[in-house]
Amino acid sequence: MFRVLPCLRLWLFLTLPLWPAAAQPPAAEAPVPAAEAPVPAPAPSLPTKANPDTPVGSPDPFVNAVTAYKAGSYEAARKDFLAIVNSGKISAAVAHNLGNVEFRMGNPGQAALWYRRALAIQPFSPETLQNLRTIRRQTAFLSFDPWLLSRSYLKRDWVINGTILAAWASGMMIVWLAWLTPAPGRRWPLVTALALLLPGLAAGAILTWRIKTDPAPLVSRQVISGDETMAYTAPAEASSSVIALPAGSEVVPLETRGNWIYCMIPGDEAVPLRGWVRQSELEPLWPWPGGYPKGGSL
Repeated sequence: MFRVLPCLRLWLFLTLPLWPAAAQPPAAEAPVPAAEAPVPAPAPSLPTKANPDTPVGSPDPFVNAVTAYKAGSYEAARKDFLAIVNSGKISAAVAHNLGNVEFRMGNPGQAALWYRRALAIQPFSPETLQNLRTIRRQTAFLSFDPWLLSRSYLKRDWVINGTILAAWASGMMIVWLAWLTPAPGRRWPLVTALALLLPGLAAGAILTWRIKTDPAPLVSRQVISGDETMAYTAPAEASSSVIALPAGSEVVPLETRGNWIYCMIPGDEAVPLRGWVRQSELEPLWPWPGGYPKGGSL
């Protein structure tokens, strides 16, 4: 009897995986994503306190603009959002929603411009990046950033201070290991910490150099905000063309001559292209003085 129980347990253990499993309900199918539609930035919750800049009894302008957008009144929504911008209250949500409005109205150049402005305020926003990539798939615009993530989004002070701190800590550990000769039990933690700090120090030094030598910082860029245009070899449309600039393409002005601007243009080669573009086709990425309100380096 005592030998039967162990044999029975062994048989159950070996044959249990072979028994037919109970019927499982079919897995739910993944939802089909919406077809190339921008994702509107979520509207902020209504303030619990009255806004001192809004008259008593007046509705919030942002809520009015979002309501008009959801109702399909895109012209009214654009007017309300632009009124907020002109009042000096530019924000990532306002810029993002203006990009949505321009996209719905069939203006991909303006939509790309406003999405880039939203990213300048709130870098790495997944919704804004998704919408900007949607426009790039449609128009194939040219950008200095292959992944649409500029080095200018990094805060220069944070990178420099972090690099200095990593260099100081690495130097102290090297001095400790070389001259003070810590006990064998304390040596390996120091070596491990030093091995982790040195790659961070190298990365910080490279980022600092890349930020300082960036040939196309965000504050210098301009965007083709209208329809597709051409870059020419001379400030005249009769001259030879350099490259087509789809709506939403970026350039960096180098020289102005009359109604023409000599620009640096992103290209496939290691050296950017150069060409003349009509000034009326361009709009600054960030036209407001004082730099970005949040994030990014100038």
